[in-house]
Amino acid sequence: MTPFGPRLVSDLAADDDDDYIEDDVIPQPRHAGVGASAAGSAVEDRGLLMRSATDLLHARKADDHHPHARGARSDDEDLELPRFSLPVAGTLRSRVSGNLPGLTPEMNKALREAFTPTRPKQEVNSLFVGRLNTLRRIIAAIEEERAHVVLFGDRGRGKTSLANAIQQIAQQAGYFTLKLTCSAELSFEDIFRNFLRRIPGTFYRSEVDNPFAARRTMSSFDELLPQGNFSVTELNDVLAEIQGAHVLLVMDEYDRVTSEDLRNKLAELIKNLTDSSIPVTLFVVGVAESLDQLLGKHPSIQRSLVAVHLPLMSDKEIDRIIVAGSEAAGVGFSEQSRDIIVMLAKGLPYYAQLLALHAARSAVSRGANHVSDSDLVYAVARCVQEAERGIVEAYNKALGPDRKASFADVLYVAAQCRSDEYGSFHPGDMAQVPIRETGEPLPLLSLQYPLSRLSDDERGGVLQRIVEPGGFRYRFRNQMMRQYVLMRQAKERGLI
Repeated sequence: MTPFGPRLVSDLAADDDDDYIEDDVIPQPRHAGVGASAAGSAVEDRGLLMRSATDLLHARKADDHHPHARGARSDDEDLELPRFSLPVAGTLRSRVSGNLPGLTPEMNKALREAFTPTRPKQEVNSLFVGRLNTLRRIIAAIEEERAHVVLFGDRGRGKTSLANAIQQIAQQAGYFTLKLTCSAELSFEDIFRNFLRRIPGTFYRSEVDNPFAARRTMSSFDELLPQGNFSVTELNDVLAEIQGAHVLLVMDEYDRVTSEDLRNKLAELIKNLTDSSIPVTLFVVGVAESLDQLLGKHPSIQRSLVAVHLPLMSDKEIDRIIVAGSEAAGVGFSEQSRDIIVMLAKGLPYYAQLLALHAARSAVSRGANHVSDSDLVYAVARCVQEAERGIVEAYNKALGPDRKASFADVLYVAAQCRSDEYGSFHPGDMAQVPIRETGEPLPLLSLQYPLSRLSDDERGGVLQRIVEPGGFRYRFRNQMMRQYVLMRQAKERGLI
């Protein structure tokens, strides 16, 4: 690895403006099997950023004579239509198409199961790591306080994985659990008819009290609702008929909901369920910075709710994610490699999984079972290439057409500095980050103007100013920008 001795970006810009790091985008490697880069058309000519990563990618393209590669190919084969390597039936194709050369479908599947950046953890097993204190808090709220729970936080923190874990743990304890993923087009009636259709008629009060009593045949609780629209009171009365079970209803991705009518009715339902002591608990999960942002302003339900703001994961928890995935996949990560991934992930499990996945795939593709420095360089390059277009555009807007070196420096120290568990930091924290060749940080006074500009709309408001007694704290408006800044500038800053 390159020792930590980064050059100041302003010094780089002074050397050669064409080599300025902030507009560099790694060209898309043809062998990677990925579509057009998210950083794409912005700046095709410049290649200083992670140039060794680019060389590595193209070198692998030319290395088809490797014993693990696909063998010699004609020029026409580059035009072959890409195909899936692993059919649904599970029968493996005779040759690997797309992806890295030498990466078999079996191993690719194993790595995807070990590292799951794009899929929430579905089971509570050895791959589910950390969040124990948050799990305890949610369980206590449901079990001891009989409260409804709202789990919120920024993207990439693992909210859905945590919700899945709660659902399984509750099932093991005898709760009857149901989950629904929300969307903008769903109404209040749509959501709760869906839930009630899946609550069996065996939980109906009269059947529990006296199974021999004469009553109408009912397969699900949806049949107790009137046809068409129904009121919150009518729904509450139906749920009051549940006996012999405690029902946990999980509403995931609630931030997608745009209907004020739905939000208002849900708040009313929460209050009614609490006042009636009905054995139904709502567990609402969504992306938000505050409870009001997710549910709206309903002071009357505050006492009925336990709001859980999901923090960033600790460095120790992120490291355990990598270790667990490494053991499951059979691909080794040195302590140094894990430290670099932990540093770049900055508490987001999404990026820890993504970096580890790309690094492990790179190692396996060259016939190795241990991640090397070059594999990490490759992983960072892939993450930069595949970044969301909105993040890339926000980054470029923050630097502006003049490509101010001071703004690049401030973004870097903001991304690298110590923060609290929710990602906010003080300018004093930024002034502790070594950035000059001598290892000295930027002076605190030199941060004031760039911080102010980076918080303004003109620069895209990439930073959010938070008022506190005696001054301000800051946070990235999109928390995933923090990791993108570090990976975008990783090579020149001496991080990899």
